[in-house]
Amino acid sequence: MRLVPADLSALKRNNFDTIRLAMALLVVWSHSFALYYGSEASEPLSILMGGTYDSGNLGVLVFFVISGFLICHSYFNCKNVLQFLNRRVRRIYPGYMAATLIGAFVIVPLFSSRTLNDYSISEILKAFGLNLLLQNYIPPTDVFGKGVINGSLWSIPYEFWCYLGLAMLGITCVLSKRAICVAIIVATLAGRFWLDLTGRKPGGGFVGLIIGWPYLWFAILPCFMCGVVAYLYRDALPRSRWLLIGGLLLLVLAANLPAEPLSRKLITDLLFPPLIAYATFYLAFSKTIKLHDAARWGDFSYGTYLYAFPIQLMLLASLGKDIAFPLYVVLSMVLSLTAGVISWHLIECWFLPSRRRHPVAKLDPKPSLPSLGEQKIASQ
Repeated sequence: MRLVPADLSALKRNNFDTIRLAMALLVVWSHSFALYYGSEASEPLSILMGGTYDSGNLGVLVFFVISGFLICHSYFNCKNVLQFLNRRVRRIYPGYMAATLIGAFVIVPLFSSRTLNDYSISEILKAFGLNLLLQNYIPPTDVFGKGVINGSLWSIPYEFWCYLGLAMLGITCVLSKRAICVAIIVATLAGRFWLDLTGRKPGGGFVGLIIGWPYLWFAILPCFMCGVVAYLYRDALPRSRWLLIGGLLLLVLAANLPAEPLSRKLITDLLFPPLIAYATFYLAFSKTIKLHDAARWGDFSYGTYLYAFPIQLMLLASLGKDIAFPLYVVLSMVLSLTAGVISWHLIECWFLPSRRRHPVAKLDPKPSLPSLGEQKIASQ
């Protein structure tokens, strides 16, 4: 039995929308500990994983795993690279621009000493222009005491660079050479191992302002490429309950080895991308867990993720630590999900084709999946 179904009808019956929404809420859960207690050390998954990973890490990296799979599928189902990039821009930019502008010109005036009258035209244009470049720019302010409004936006530029990188892999025919894609994962994991072993976390200087912190790519890229490889090897990956259970147990054991923290981190970081990717696709195409209609009324995961962090900050700023932690978590999740629903219906869906406004699945309706030979032709 295959991990990923071969035929389109089975492939469309997936749990991706459910998993992505769950991961967005998992990030909210993790940030609740960080914002309320000042640390995620007491977060359950962080305890289980010996502090090497927490629920926030898991949620974001699973996003990249799923993105690698779906974006690879999208690439092979587009007529050309321009159509592919047009779809990606229409999906990521409207929600992102709305979230950053609301943060800058609604949240800041409400929760800081600045008012809308304090903004100059150049500052408004700067905020708009830099965020067109996915720079997560918010004009300097004393909002929430530290000037931090949305700590979740850091991942959005990395996501878009993954789109551009995959397009380049397609243009250069690398996507038709599956072994090279596997080699990219191995090389990136080896690079991270060496950097951590030698205590290096290189900055990027000017390049870093464009592509983000280079060191972080050694965590993100393997997860994204594991999704890509799962798509490319969908005819060969076995589906095994024992592989799933054994892999997850191995990951937890590695994170809790009776060794120094660095050794545990080195081993866990090597195991995390492939094992979590396997678990993600095992759940996504489960025949017993059938949660295929999570996006029947819309894909709310992106908006939930975009607005959760400022909502959590506003709750604390308004209610303080007098609010009980369980209630804080519940309110954070409910309000974040509500923001996701509003973002989808008022902004995001209108930039997508009409058939995507009420999606049941995220895979394009093609008669059949392209074979590897057809993929090679498509990438040339």
